[in-house]
Formats: sequence, C-alpha cells, structure tokens
Amino acid sequence: MATAQPPRTPLVYEPTETGLPLLRPYLRDLWARRNFMWHLARTDLKAEHYDTALGQLWIVLDPLLMAAVYYLLRTVVRPAGSSGVGRNALIAHVLWGVFFFTFTSNCLTAGARSVMVGKGLVLNASFPRALLPLVAIIKASVDFVPTFVVYLAFHAWLGQPFTVALLVVPILFALQTVFGLGLALLFAPLMVFYRDTGGFLPYLTRLWLYLTPVLYLVSEIPPNLRPVFLVNPLYPFFGALGQIFVGAVPSPWYLLGAAAWAFVTFFVGAVLFLAREREFAVRL
Repeated sequence: MATAQPPRTPLVYEPTETGLPLLRPYLRDLWARRNFMWHLARTDLKAEHYDTALGQLWIVLDPLLMAAVYYLLRTVVRPAGSSGVGRNALIAHVLWGVFFFTFTSNCLTAGARSVMVGKGLVLNASFPRALLPLVAIIKASVDFVPTFVVYLAFHAWLGQPFTVALLVVPILFALQTVFGLGLALLFAPLMVFYRDTGGFLPYLTRLWLYLTPVLYLVSEIPPNLRPVFLVNPLYPFFGALGQIFVGAVPSPWYLLGAAAWAFVTFFVGAVLFLAREREFAVRL
C-alpha cells in the first residue's frame, strides 16, 4: 500500500525592501537540496564524459595538450633560458598555469550558461535558482581534481621542489572557487537577459589568458606594465601560486588580494543574481 505523501507547502514570493529574497530561508532551502545538487552534477558529468574511459582520460588530456601548445608558442616568442627561466621550471609553470586557468574558465563559461541549460527546471520546478550555478562550480571542481594530481606527478618528474608552501594551495583553490562562483552568479543573469553574452565569452577568456601570468612568470612582466596587471583579478592568485610552486611562501599581499577579489566578486554576483532570479522564467 502506497504511503501518502505530505502536502507540499506552496512557495510564495513576498516583496522585500531590497528586492532580494530573505537570505535565511533561501539558504536553508538551498542547503536542503545539497544532495540533489551533487547528483545533478554527477549526472551531467557522466553524460558528458565520465561514462567512458576515454572521456575520463580526456579530462586530463585536454588541458595537457593545451599546455603543450602554449609551451611551444612561448618557446617561439621567448625561448626558455633567454630570461633566466629554466626549461623544466617553465614547463611546470605553464602546466599548472593552464590547469588553474582552465578551472576558472570552466567556472565562468559553464556558470554563465547554467540557467539557460537548466531552462526546463526553471520553468517547471520551484527551487532556489542559485542551485544551477552551484552545480556548474561542483562540476568544474570535480574536473579539476584529477588534473591537479597529474600536475603533481609532473612537478616531481621535472624536479621542482616540494615544500610546506604547497599546503597553501588548498586555501588558494578555495578562494578561486569562491571567485569562480561569483563569476557564475554574475554572468548567468547576463546570459539570460542578454543572449549575446555567450558570443563574447570565448574572446574574453582568451584575452584574459594572455593578461594572466600563465605563459610567462610574474618576474618577466616589465615594471612599466605591472600597474596594468594589478587590475586583473587573477593576478594575485597566479602570483601566489607561482611562488608556491617554486618552493617559496606566498606573499601576504597576494593572499589578501586574492581574498579581496574572491569575496567582492562573490558579493556582487550574488546580489545581482538574487535580485534578478525571479524574472528568469519570464525571460526564458
């Protein structure tokens, strides 16, 4: 005999002074769906590439091949050793730089498209819409983990130092995840209201790559261009990571800059997303 399901409480959107939903009930509702978020992310990953061995291998091969292409490009523009950078150190730098930048790029692109991809859920179910960008961040994080493990193997093979400074990497990754979530929350409403946003994102990420110390070290940036790089949100992240992977303790200024960019971006993105999420169903 089937058990009777408890009656569902209707969700009523009440006006607020700020136009934002009440945060405590919103966060409580979001937390209650944490298992759903994980299973949705896992299902999407399985549909994309986790259901085959080749698909799982491609998660690592894709950024590895990209790093190889960028390394060849770098050696053409400025060969290893011409600026005091050794070959192995440069290879290691390009590898971790591409891996960490790919993570942010995935957070941005997948997060921006998350509401559009979840159109069916938005139109047919009642739930906190921030769940969709969060799922995109979970997927990007799961994809990043195996690439970082592979990097550590290359780090050892290339003779790069293993020091206690590596213990700071999880902290920087957590800050970069918060930053990526902020980007997802910021660009997801833009994609819904302005569909052409998706058209310029590939150009934005490519330009961002060249303005970030991925193909080159922070020490190779000309002094007269340093002020330009300071307005790049990823600059403190990569500055700190560059110090860590050569065995040095990261500068507190890099860590403070990374934290500031992470939480400011998250705050701005969250406010914009929550203020506009009630209009998604109409715009879709």
